[in-house]
Amino acid sequence: MKALDILIFMVGLVVGSFLNVCIVRIPEGKNIFWGRSKCPHCGHVIPWYDNIPLLSFILLRGRCRYCKQKISVLYPVVELITTIVTLALFKKYGLSYSFLYYVVFAYFLIVLGIIDLKTKLLLNRILLPMLIAGLMINVIGQIVPFKDALIGAVLGGAAMWLIAVLGTKIFNKEALGMGDVKLAFVAGFFLGWKHILIALYLGFIFAFVTIIVLWLIYRKDIPKLIPMGPFLAMGFLFYLFYGQKLIQWYLGLIS
Repeated sequence: MKALDILIFMVGLVVGSFLNVCIVRIPEGKNIFWGRSKCPHCGHVIPWYDNIPLLSFILLRGRCRYCKQKISVLYPVVELITTIVTLALFKKYGLSYSFLYYVVFAYFLIVLGIIDLKTKLLLNRILLPMLIAGLMINVIGQIVPFKDALIGAVLGGAAMWLIAVLGTKIFNKEALGMGDVKLAFVAGFFLGWKHILIALYLGFIFAFVTIIVLWLIYRKDIPKLIPMGPFLAMGFLFYLFYGQKLIQWYLGLIS
């Protein structure tokens, strides 16, 4: 591994640790930049040497040093996913505006997906900065033509809204929340109109497979409300890395 790869790897770990802070504090309305992290069980301030990404979790064996309560496995998982995604996007785009554009997109998706998984909420105070960040980077770097990005936003939001309306009529209850519609809108801007529908489709595939697996395992005990945000995030991230290959594979089948 080259020195720059190692640096990007370390950056990914640090960012992953920060994303954990965002995931915990944003739903609670707390400041994400100020204030020391505390154990959620005993409230003890976590010293720096117990807050080293991945390493501290391993050394502490997944438990708080003071109260010995278990630390959520989501912390190292988020750090690991963030690191892998950061390094993979760097390998794909190098140090470029495209790398910055898509890695910011991925970071927001990780935060949104985990928060939705925990709280069943896709918060406007995350979606709006996500859209603004994408707009600013795209204006500077010109990654996705603005017209394509704008059409993609409208197309993504409209498609998800239509699915939500049809789902509500079919199941006689809310099938998708407006947060999912807004996420599809913002993702459409990042991906552009040529890609958003396929990315959304992948998200629904991930959701369908997960629901089937949960049904086979739990049967009647399957949760009544399953958040869509994590699956949309998975679909968007999957498309970033494998979307073009997937399209080429499909075209090869029908040609």
